Amino acid sequence: MNRRSACVYLLVALKTSLLSSFALAAQEAARTVSRIGGPRWNVNGDWTPTIEEIQSHLRDAHGIDPSGRDIEDLLTLHDNDHNRRGVTGTNHGHKKSTKSPTKGYAKH
Repeated sequence: MNRRSACVYLLVALKTSLLSSFALAAQEAARTVSRIGGPRWNVNGDWTPTIEEIQSHLRDAHGIDPSGRDIEDLLTLHDNDHNRRGVTGTNHGHKKSTKSPTKGYAKH
């Protein structure tokens, strides 16, 4: 292999590596959920649900696929779904909570 061929191979390898990095970064950015304005909402009266509880609630009560998301994204998806429906939202067949939806979630 001559010097020119080696440089071409090196450039191709660098280009492939950079494109893979950009593709992974784009996929990661696509998975991040942006919060829309509005109050925070509890999950069946619980302000600190486990990841399993919020996944189940999103799937069963909201019809949202929670796959591959962290708890922060799941809580944001939950708040966004309620806030898109309006401040009163829906009670999904549950007793109406007397707690204010604006208290927020505890940090983990």
